[in-house]
Amino acid sequence: RGIGPNIARNSVINTAELAVYDQIKESLLKTGIMQDGKLLHASVGFIAGFAAVIFGSPFDVVKTRIMQSERVDGKAIYRNGPHAFYKIMMSEGPLAFYQGFIPNVMRIGSWATVMFLTFEQVSLVVYGKTM
Repeated sequence: RGIGPNIARNSVINTAELAVYDQIKESLLKTGIMQDGKLLHASVGFIAGFAAVIFGSPFDVVKTRIMQSERVDGKAIYRNGPHAFYKIMMSEGPLAFYQGFIPNVMRIGSWATVMFLTFEQVSLVVYGKTM
């Protein structure tokens, strides 16, 4: 139960992380605001994680609600992801999709910081340059 919303959530979060990391890093380097190095990689990694949470939170909430939902009179509360999104929006409003935002930013932001910093350092050792 919930595999479709889980795949959607992971796709959105990973896409946001990678796209934001690449674009922000490139912009900061081109404008000379920051130099290539660990500080750039860590900073932009956290920003990418923050963006991933902004884009991914609605999908995360839908996934979690579907996975934790129980049946009422033998029927599922949510038929699918779009139905769950609609029911949550209509009954709780748009802010319901950002419950747990700060803990998610701390979790995904710290993950993205470590992941991109590690990726860039390994790239430097293996290829002699950062990506």
